[in-house]
Amino acid sequence: MSASYSFRFDEQLAMSHGIAANPKIPAILLADIPGAENVWPASATNDKNGTDFWVEHSSGKHLSVDCKIRNEDYAAKGKDDLALESWSIVGKKTGWTRDPNKRTDYVLWFWQDTHRKCLLPFSMLCSVFIDKCEEWRAKYGASTQFTQTAYGGYESECIFVPRIVVWRAIYNKFSGQPVETRTA
Repeated sequence: MSASYSFRFDEQLAMSHGIAANPKIPAILLADIPGAENVWPASATNDKNGTDFWVEHSSGKHLSVDCKIRNEDYAAKGKDDLALESWSIVGKKTGWTRDPNKRTDYVLWFWQDTHRKCLLPFSMLCSVFIDKCEEWRAKYGASTQFTQTAYGGYESECIFVPRIVVWRAIYNKFSGQPVETRTA
């Protein structure tokens, strides 16, 4: 179930900057986030903290959106999944999906060939992924990616979890289940 890929850091950075040039992303965010008034690309500094786009909201808040662009949509081949990063640097740095310190309000997946989208509130996604990471790794396997940098490189890890499984986990955790209470 595991797969391994190799990329160059500069190529990944260029692709990330290409996200900001995709005219569909602002239109999706304006349409799907109630109260959204304006959308603009984030700076490179913000990108490192989990923000690809800022959404100016009618409340005066600025919402952070992390975009995950995939060139090919495998849904037609029976692989309707979301790439959830468990490790940014395997064994050293927690992946974005289970990092509660990320400055991210929403995550938007966009498949370029079909123009499908999936928009999730980050805090809910992060919470269920922290709970389910090991279970999902055992069930779906993990894929690693080696990114070449000027100083060597690093390996990151993703778990490709079916989209319906992610939504079901969010629903099960946040939809009115009895609360477990802790006793001191």
